[in-house]
Amino acid sequence: MVGSALIQVRATGNRYSGSYVGAGTGTAGLGGQRAGDTINLGITSAKEVNGDRRAQMTIEKVGASGMRLTTVDTDPKTGKSVVTSRIDLRRS
Repeated sequence: MVGSALIQVRATGNRYSGSYVGAGTGTAGLGGQRAGDTINLGITSAKEVNGDRRAQMTIEKVGASGMRLTTVDTDPKTGKSVVTSRIDLRRS
C-alpha cells in the first residue's frame, strides 16, 4: 500500500504541538507530551471521524534505528479503542 501524510511537530521542552494531514479530513491539530522514547499526541480532526473529532497518535523510538507511528480511534459501535494505522520506519 502506498500513501502519504504530512506531520509537522514543534517541541517546547517535553511538550509538542503541530498538525497532521493525511486522513482525508483536512488538517488535524496535534498536542501532547513526551515520556521517555514515546511522544503521545491527541489529534483533533477538522471533521468528524467515527462519530467524533478526537483520536490519539503515538510516535515511539523502536531500537537503535526505528520509529513507529500508531493512530488509535474509538469504535463508535463498541466504544473500544481500535488501532487505525501503524507505520513502522527503519533507517538502513
